[in-house]
Amino acid sequence: MTQEQGFKDSMFAWLENIISCELPNDVGCVFETCPQDAKKPVRRSDEMDPRLETLPQIAELDAQSFAYEFREFLTRLAVECNWHHIRSGEKRGDENCRMRLDGSLQDITTIDVETGSIELRRWRARINNYTDLILFLMQSNTDTQFIGSGEAAKAAVFYITEYITKSSLPMYIGIQALEYATKMHEQKFEALEDVTVDQKNRNLITKSVNAMMGQQEISHQQVMSYLVGGGDFYTSHTFQTLRWYEFVQAADRLDREMTYDENEEPCEESEDSTIQEEQVTVNVMADGVEVTSDIEDYALRPITEHQFADLSLWEFVEKTSYLYCWEKQSLAKMVERKSMRTIVVA
Repeated sequence: MTQEQGFKDSMFAWLENIISCELPNDVGCVFETCPQDAKKPVRRSDEMDPRLETLPQIAELDAQSFAYEFREFLTRLAVECNWHHIRSGEKRGDENCRMRLDGSLQDITTIDVETGSIELRRWRARINNYTDLILFLMQSNTDTQFIGSGEAAKAAVFYITEYITKSSLPMYIGIQALEYATKMHEQKFEALEDVTVDQKNRNLITKSVNAMMGQQEISHQQVMSYLVGGGDFYTSHTFQTLRWYEFVQAADRLDREMTYDENEEPCEESEDSTIQEEQVTVNVMADGVEVTSDIEDYALRPITEHQFADLSLWEFVEKTSYLYCWEKQSLAKMVERKSMRTIVVA
């Protein structure tokens, strides 16, 4: 980069375009002439916090008006969110600044000859780095840094690796959760004598996992995404719920019925049946009540039609969907039609 002037100029222009250390209307270094200049400007009492204010809408303004409103709103956000100030209890003085904003200014972007790192221009001593569009959309504090190579890149990789691999559940909290799960497990089966060891072990594992997961940390981004209706997860596909245990229990019951011998003693219920029971959905409508079951839907599918007959259970759950007809009709017609629900193959 030091040998190719054209590439260096393009690189500097690109970085200065996406990373700002000044207010939008600044045209050069703004020097601090007194200690008061370093303090964060106080917002007027009648002025709304820009972090809570509605953004200027480009659909409601012409291009020139929106550009003006964008700069004005961005200026208020940069002061409110990215103007560095001393926290309560923090040592005063630029040499103690946690953000390493020591009050120094830099008129142009340069390259450090010794380290080879790029030192961006800084026209405001107390403004933390930001990207105008991100700050405008997020309306919160941001910190944009350019990481090329060398020590900065190594430090960034180390920090990210340490952050994503850290344990979000402290050991003492995990032990407390396991202790609680064990006590609840013992209380549940204390008076039950006809429960097998396998059932007890399976229930203990379930309670232990649930207790551990209940103590996991939730990030701020997950909470906010859930609160604004975005959900707490993102997927590239949609998924259907398959209650596999219901079909296993139904198959076990069918097998016992087919092999039943009157001279033999009654066999014990499947160990899963005492833990989880089949779920049946009841739809209460104006004209009546409809009861549906996943097992019945698959067992009573129209096998005379080729598109349903060849579907395995997995394919049936994956490829079919339900359509409800909310037509007003009498109960007699509903009984005649057997069901108000129609199954279609996607």
